[in-house]
Amino acid sequence: MSLTLRLRTQVAWPLACLAILLLSSAVRLYQVTQPVLWYDEAFSVALSALSPSQILFHTARDVHPPLYYLLLHYWMHWLGSDVLALRGLSVFTGVLTVALGMWLTRRLASLRAALIAGSLLALLPIAVRYSQEVRMYSLLGMLLLAATFVLLLWVSRPAQKPLLMLYAMLMVAGLYTHYFTVLCAAAHWLYLLCVKDTRRLVRAWPWWLCNVAIALAYLPWLPSLVGQLGHTSAVSWIPRVTLETLPAAVWQFFTLDNGSAYPRPIFLVMPMVLLVASVFILRRDRQALRPNALIVASSYVPLVLVWCISFAMPLFVERYLLFAAVGLPIVLALALDRLAASHRGLAWLLAAACLTLEVTGIARIYSQQHSLNDAVGWYVNRLDVVVDGVNAQWQQGDLIVVDGLYWYFSVAYYNRTGSIPLIYENGAKGDSTGTSSSSYGGATLLFSRAEHLYVQMPQALAPKSGRVWWVGGVPGPGKERHLPGNWTKLAEIRAGETRAMLFAVPERSESQTTGH
Repeated sequence: MSLTLRLRTQVAWPLACLAILLLSSAVRLYQVTQPVLWYDEAFSVALSALSPSQILFHTARDVHPPLYYLLLHYWMHWLGSDVLALRGLSVFTGVLTVALGMWLTRRLASLRAALIAGSLLALLPIAVRYSQEVRMYSLLGMLLLAATFVLLLWVSRPAQKPLLMLYAMLMVAGLYTHYFTVLCAAAHWLYLLCVKDTRRLVRAWPWWLCNVAIALAYLPWLPSLVGQLGHTSAVSWIPRVTLETLPAAVWQFFTLDNGSAYPRPIFLVMPMVLLVASVFILRRDRQALRPNALIVASSYVPLVLVWCISFAMPLFVERYLLFAAVGLPIVLALALDRLAASHRGLAWLLAAACLTLEVTGIARIYSQQHSLNDAVGWYVNRLDVVVDGVNAQWQQGDLIVVDGLYWYFSVAYYNRTGSIPLIYENGAKGDSTGTSSSSYGGATLLFSRAEHLYVQMPQALAPKSGRVWWVGGVPGPGKERHLPGNWTKLAEIRAGETRAMLFAVPERSESQTTGH
């Protein structure tokens, strides 16, 4: 390479990387504040607003580990709790994932491959979608891609013990972020055991010491995990898997559409292209350590394992597997780079096709036309607008009752009245002891105040102002909530499929009033 060409490359590479990172930031920040904070996000905010000790306590009664909530706690302390700041943590980790993906791909192949990987990662719809949500999935993707990268560095330089220390720290952070980190660890072990030149590393004491350190660091949380396993009803909403689940997930990753509307041959095209690309880079990998095998294993092993497990206990949720999805653009980039060496025109045509598919997925995010985690329901529910209307018309002494836990944390987030919302959960009294199954999951944040928050009988309410705001979704035909007949409806604020109804409540004598 001539000096002039080398200088051009040295200048062009950083500029191209910067352009890709700016693109990844732009697509993640665009409309990031538009969707209403849905149930999971609002729960994250309510939990992270507590003290660290309370975060640990309540997380142990939910379904996930606590690290994300602890990080969000301090993020909110420094940057505030408006929607942009809250979702900014996921945006930040999402952009870092793109940078890591480029760096990792450059380690494996050419600058061209790194730029292709960066472009595909920047626009990967599943990654963009969860870089705009106040949940742990973007963080997990960054941590586990970083752990895979560090493992790759260590197998090439096993004398560098600090790399193993860093790997252990990243895996511990992953385990404290999401339990599916175990699936990534399984992929790493499989790679080390199956590649001839890495098997010796599995027998080496530094590797075992590293894994023992990971296990010891996780021991303090193990009792909490065991306790969570006793309340599996919290994940009972997850659907059962079928033979079509895996190819549908691949379509979701790249287009935010499950592909079910396509004829079967077209439905199978995308997963087959990925499989061919994976076999292609594995067969062309001439390096003794077979680093491409690590990327393929980290992408496919978690998907296949959780799919198999889900036939017995459904756990297959696309957002839980974001960390595996971010490896697939790297697989494609490595294959396209190899293909370009002999068939440049075909390689660029396929790259353009991949990017076009991703753009359609990005468009679904912005047009709110995808179905991930009840997006269809939440995009037509504008609790932010509804509760802003309540805030504007609030009078001292009014009561707010939220019609169900599903809406409660979102209403609480947007509420600016200074009054703590009450909750009506189909007449449930609430459990102040925290021992009933109904006080786990999201309800854990409410159980200690259940006797003050839960409305068992709406007719027993006695607001000082004589007014009650009833906030919730708009019910379907024949499913209207039967509220006390002597309540007089004064007003209704409706936005999309959510509403707040204002009722005048007649005064009750002391002998008529019962607790709630």
